Amino acid sequence: MTEAVEWVDAELVDDTERLPTPTAPSGPVYRINRHTVLVEGELPPRADEQVRFTERDFTVSRAAKERSGRRGARNTRLNRDSSRERYKAWCAADGRVAEPSTTTANLVAYFDHLMATGKPDGTQYSPDSLLAYVTRIVSGYAKGERPDGSLVRDMIEDYRMEEYTGEKEQSAGLTLKYLVRVLDKIDESTRIGRRDAAMLVLQYGMLYRSIEVTNLLVRHVRIDTDGVWVFTAKSKTRRKGKGRWRFIRDRPDLKIIARVTAWLGDLRELREPGIGRGQQNPVDGEAAYQPAKPLFRALTTRGNLKRRANATVRGLFLTSRAVNEMVQARATAAGVGLIDGLKVTSHSLRAGPNTDLATAEVPLEERNEAGDWSKDSTLSDDTYNRPDGSQGVRKHDALDAVPLYGDFPARAPAAPGFLPDPDRDAT
Repeated sequence: MTEAVEWVDAELVDDTERLPTPTAPSGPVYRINRHTVLVEGELPPRADEQVRFTERDFTVSRAAKERSGRRGARNTRLNRDSSRERYKAWCAADGRVAEPSTTTANLVAYFDHLMATGKPDGTQYSPDSLLAYVTRIVSGYAKGERPDGSLVRDMIEDYRMEEYTGEKEQSAGLTLKYLVRVLDKIDESTRIGRRDAAMLVLQYGMLYRSIEVTNLLVRHVRIDTDGVWVFTAKSKTRRKGKGRWRFIRDRPDLKIIARVTAWLGDLRELREPGIGRGQQNPVDGEAAYQPAKPLFRALTTRGNLKRRANATVRGLFLTSRAVNEMVQARATAAGVGLIDGLKVTSHSLRAGPNTDLATAEVPLEERNEAGDWSKDSTLSDDTYNRPDGSQGVRKHDALDAVPLYGDFPARAPAAPGFLPDPDRDAT
């Protein structure tokens, strides 16, 4: 049976012909965007009703122009301009573009640099200061050309919680005679006690900033027969280039070999925490003692490794704030929370050994090397960089000059009386 076919009348059209263009809908066209606000029944402005500006609408007096350029108090203008100039200078030095426009990535890199390196004097930038810098820099660009400051503000809040220790510009110096009192009060029969004691003697011996001691890896510490070698991959004053090995000689007051060895023994026993309940230290978990893992770890009150799944900024590494809180708690327990009216903080373990070295009359150049200070702080940078580890580095420890337990001999006071008269006393 043949299927019926329906025929439709049609006309062939030349390929070159164009179909008619649809006509625009009739009626008025309105101007509307996401900022338009209308009440019920109100119509938006029509697109064909353009505002007609004249030259008068763009002209102001010379005084008004100058006043608008000076907007803000003088100090505000100076701070705003200096913040922007520092950003431009940093971008230029780092091969980045700061003007006439910039990128969010450039802004992120700049503030990461500020948070990582701190001020030229070695102290940290406060989070509130950094937030002010963001506003000053971002507002300097025209709307539509501004980098995303909200991303940097989130970074600063993480920095506030995870890295900023809140140290004042001057902390007490935790010198050796006070440090031994702190160490004596630590219960080193516990893992937490052994960890804290090892951290304190390493931080004192290396004149470390808190972030530097927390950045140590297992492979960065080597036990020798008469001391400990410590490798600093980078510091706040040495962000690039080779790291350095430095030797800390063992001594009865620090007991550095015994304390570091005890903590390394704990790390060999510890396993990474499991996911399920009761799996805090599973037998078959991954070992904590691995070369590329942090040397110092967060512990539970029972001495097991803490879960760090929510530590999005530092991960397995401790924060500077955690070190600061530990130092303050240990110093307070030993009755030395305040020294000469100044508060003991983690920075005290940098100021303290430097004070001891100065008292022992260690030359400035040697103290500069021991503390790894920057040139901006008027201290020379470190020169003990060795590409192949400890080979060729002499076993020298600046702290050799400090008497055991910080027991410096008392110096006789100057005799009272007049200064000698060269003419009278001449023979």
